[in-house]
Amino acid sequence: MRIPVRSLAPAGLALTLLLTGCGLEQPTPPAAPQAEQAQSAPQTPAPAAMAEAEVLNGLNALVNDTIPASDEYEARRMALAPAQNSPALSDNLRRVLAQTLAFDPPRLRERWEKHQEAQADAAALYAANPPANTKALEGARVLRRLGPALYLVRLPGGDTVFFATSRKLKNNARLKGISSLERQRPKPDAAKGDLVDELADQPRTFSEISRQDAKALETRRAPALAELRRLEGQTGAFERGVAADLARLDALTRDVNAVISPELLPKASAPAPAALIRKVKRVAKSYSREQYYRYALPVTGQPAVDAALKTFLDERRAEMQDLLKSTGIGRGRARANVDRIAFTAHAASPALLSIRFEEMRDTGGAHPNTTYASFVFDLRSQSRLKFADIFADAPAALAVLSQLAERRMSLVLDGLVFPEGLAATPENFAVFVLDGADIVFTFPPYQVASYAQGTQTLRVPLCHPRLLPLLTPKIKAALAAK
Repeated sequence: MRIPVRSLAPAGLALTLLLTGCGLEQPTPPAAPQAEQAQSAPQTPAPAAMAEAEVLNGLNALVNDTIPASDEYEARRMALAPAQNSPALSDNLRRVLAQTLAFDPPRLRERWEKHQEAQADAAALYAANPPANTKALEGARVLRRLGPALYLVRLPGGDTVFFATSRKLKNNARLKGISSLERQRPKPDAAKGDLVDELADQPRTFSEISRQDAKALETRRAPALAELRRLEGQTGAFERGVAADLARLDALTRDVNAVISPELLPKASAPAPAALIRKVKRVAKSYSREQYYRYALPVTGQPAVDAALKTFLDERRAEMQDLLKSTGIGRGRARANVDRIAFTAHAASPALLSIRFEEMRDTGGAHPNTTYASFVFDLRSQSRLKFADIFADAPAALAVLSQLAERRMSLVLDGLVFPEGLAATPENFAVFVLDGADIVFTFPPYQVASYAQGTQTLRVPLCHPRLLPLLTPKIKAALAAK
């Protein structure tokens, strides 16, 4: 069949219509080279959106189980970066994810190294420029003359020393306005058989110097004193910087856990601890101004709970009364015997109440001693929960907590810790409370560091990636109880 073609139609169009009408197809012209390359190039698939569970677990591992500023920290953070624009995330999760990705992790190890350098420089400078107290004999009393130019005098603090001077001094005279310098004691020489104790027992000797010499000593030491003050200010700045960095790190951890914890470990909303305590009973008795005990006893209205708390304080009171009897009470017995016990309350759910007692006992030593005791109660059964009631595998949980405590104390205390106090033993982690979604451990002075470092704490979320699988069904049920 032949299809008529208008004479005004283009030749190409007429040929196409003619071939089509005959049941034939016109060959397709070859594609342009660039188009051919575009069609043959492999297509890169768009990255799959990260699931919400994957982001939750990634944030949990990053903020709760990774050393800040480490290579592992950076790798885990970069692994979470593709999830920034994932539509599968809730608004709160997207917010804390963005906060974490923008966070500049503190480099505390570097800060502590600079802190140690400043302290080492100060110690070396102090050793090279020891203090010279030219007024050490001010107010001292002359006891007697020992020789033509040697006197025995008693310092205001009570020590007796030798004083070498050409002055003529009378017995019982008070020294005033006299500059002096203490002679350096000889250092022990093992080759000569010197003993340190023998040399240390030698009396101190001071020699009079002129006011001009005293002034010259101050002038020579002035630059060193100025440098020591600068180094002291530098170490203080490092310590303040560490405290600020730890505060930033803790704030991020708190914000992230507030969002991820309810998703990883569903629990009931925790009430205010005061709502679970009906009243506070005061237990006190004073024998003198420096001999007394004062305790605070929380009363919940739950018979078994109140009995356990009262028994603890009764035992402490009986021990204190025995101590008072052995040391004496009343006039003429000035030794201090003070025992004060306060408490803090924490709630993890309407069924979980924790009480931590802090005891400060002063028996007249160099300083008071502080100890702690804790109770965690399941109010549904009025039973006290032990460590094994929290974690099904107690040794495994202790191993994780020991590692976390060592990591935390290293950041807080520059690694100057007592490792035996952080070992994975039940005794080291015996004082703990459940506070909201966290378990908080308390380490008294001397357990993990010196007395000057004070009490230390370790706060760990119960949703921690290595602790969450170890939680017992019992504690999970108590956390979810309403």
